[in-house]
Amino acid sequence: MNAASLQHLWTYLQGLTLTPRNKQWLADHLYEDIKTELQNKENKNRQANISEIRKQRETELWADIPKLSAEDIAPTQDILDIVKDIEPLPEDVDIDKLKQDYLIQKHG
Repeated sequence: MNAASLQHLWTYLQGLTLTPRNKQWLADHLYEDIKTELQNKENKNRQANISEIRKQRETELWADIPKLSAEDIAPTQDILDIVKDIEPLPEDVDIDKLKQDYLIQKHG
C-alpha cells in the first residue's frame, strides 16, 4: 500500500466507533502479522548466516589440506603390475548372484 492508501485506511479506522475491546483485537491482529513477518525474516537471516558459517568453516578445513597433483595420486609400477591382467566386468553381471555362488562353493 502506498502512503495515501494507508492514510485513507487510518482515517476510516478512526471514523469507526470501536470499543476498547475492538481496538485491542485489531491491535493484536496487526501485531501478530508484524511478529510473524519479523520471525520469518529472522529465520531467513539465521539460515543465511548458518550457511555462510558452514561455507567459511569448509573453506578453512580444505585450506589445511595440501593440493595433490596427478603425480601424487598416480599408481606406482608395483600397483600397475598387480592389476595389468584384470578386465572390467560386463555391465550385465549380477554381482549378488556371483557372491552367492562363491559362498555356496566355499562353504557348501
